[in-house]
Amino acid sequence: MRYGLIFALVLAAAPLCAEEWLDFNARDVGFGGMGTTFGRDATGGYYNPANVSRRPWESSEFASFDIDLPLGVSAGLHGTSFNNIFTTVDLANDLFDRFQDGAFDVSSGSISNEDLKFAIGVFDALDALNSLNGEGLYVGSSAGLAARLELPVLPRAGVALHVGGFGMGAITPIVDLQSLMNYRLTDESGAQWDALVAAAAANSGGAPAPTSAGAQAFSSALQASGYPQAQADALAGLAEEAGINFGGAGADVLLQFLINTRNGTGQSLESGANPLEGNRSGFLARGLSTYEIGVTFSTGLPIPLVSKWLAVGATLKFYQASVFNQLLLVQDLDKDGIRDSLTALRESIQDAYAFNGSASRNSLGLDLGLVFTPQIPFLDTLAVSFAMRNVWAPEFRWKNLYPGEPLLVRFDPQARLGASYTFFAPYLPLTIGIEGDLNRVSSDILPGYSTQFIRAGLAFDPSWKGLGFSLRVGALKNVGDAGEKITLTAGTGVSLFFVRLDVGAQVTLGNVEFGPAADNRMLPQRAALFAQLQVRIDW
Repeated sequence: MRYGLIFALVLAAAPLCAEEWLDFNARDVGFGGMGTTFGRDATGGYYNPANVSRRPWESSEFASFDIDLPLGVSAGLHGTSFNNIFTTVDLANDLFDRFQDGAFDVSSGSISNEDLKFAIGVFDALDALNSLNGEGLYVGSSAGLAARLELPVLPRAGVALHVGGFGMGAITPIVDLQSLMNYRLTDESGAQWDALVAAAAANSGGAPAPTSAGAQAFSSALQASGYPQAQADALAGLAEEAGINFGGAGADVLLQFLINTRNGTGQSLESGANPLEGNRSGFLARGLSTYEIGVTFSTGLPIPLVSKWLAVGATLKFYQASVFNQLLLVQDLDKDGIRDSLTALRESIQDAYAFNGSASRNSLGLDLGLVFTPQIPFLDTLAVSFAMRNVWAPEFRWKNLYPGEPLLVRFDPQARLGASYTFFAPYLPLTIGIEGDLNRVSSDILPGYSTQFIRAGLAFDPSWKGLGFSLRVGALKNVGDAGEKITLTAGTGVSLFFVRLDVGAQVTLGNVEFGPAADNRMLPQRAALFAQLQVRIDW
């Protein structure tokens, strides 16, 4: 059930498109995502406006007119929030089983330090569950149409138009620790609870003494609430051995649990109390759906001897976007609640696509770019590319549903720099390239997550008289997220006269665990699959 719910949420969010850093070209997906450096199709203006200009060594393989139909999806799993939830739930279920077996019944005479230490250790797992900590599932897709036309009126001039759907969806776990403060461990209270702690120590050959400053401060806090020193020291020592982080949120919840237990206040977990009742833990599904129209113009500088050295371009973009967020509480996710929650989520996404409601916004964007191609021996197929995207930083507002949630989705300005060199042009072009983001871009959809990629790749694109094929490989690394692994990329394509078909894929090098230790699944941390159909016409 837990896997089914999470994957249903992912599927529900997947129709959304992407924030500004997602790909829009299958060939570039396979080439390490280096669209700024080597976007050569009609979609090239989406990455770098100067890509619309033909490069000096390109001849028939750079069509006079082409139309691209790109389509792709991508997904990423960032952080360990879901695994921590699975682990905590399993530990809580195990603790409940021990309650049911009478392990915490003072009259049984079998209570031990290990039982208490296990109960305390469950609270250590809570320390890893932080609301809106930038972890979760991140899903995107893109689809559209792009066209490019050469303009002979200026050197290497061209104009391009792209129309596409872009956006992003994310599923973030939300954990409400504050509501857990109203519970206690067992039905025992007062002197009975003191006797239970003493019995555990007696059955285990004594109780450990707190040695760290944090454990000693924890004991002092228990004594201030009414605990005898012996019991306070015993519980603090057990907490220390259980690995409790005394400066974390889990320790605060544990302290309140122990105070409530001795005072007999709050609901007892031993009596079957449900900590999820009234709890605002759950999943926050958030997304942006945006339709974008971009018009690009690029040309070589119309100056003698320089027109082949430098191409410049600009793209003016019109956005119509809608944002949505939906809070799905765990306490509502019973059999009917899951159905109702997913129905509400689907309706929110449909409203976002149709731009219904108050969250729909219009905005303008501007991209600038240049490509430097020095025409000197041995460097005449070198291209140094630079692009600045989202110069105006368009932003879209949504309704806040949870404390700490951002109020805006903002497309941060993004600068990219790259270089490529092509051997054996024009008929057997073998291209190597490298590209990097010059600044870090933050995500408002998945708070705390940032991207700053470095990319590299190798492409072989032979063609002759309308026939050709493509083989591309590459790699990329998000240096903005230390926990994200290296992603490998690959792509292939075939050209048959005026039609070309390409596919590209990305997958992380090594998988990550998803699920509890007893039943985990190995999933790629990041994956993408794109396809593209192109129609090319020369005259």
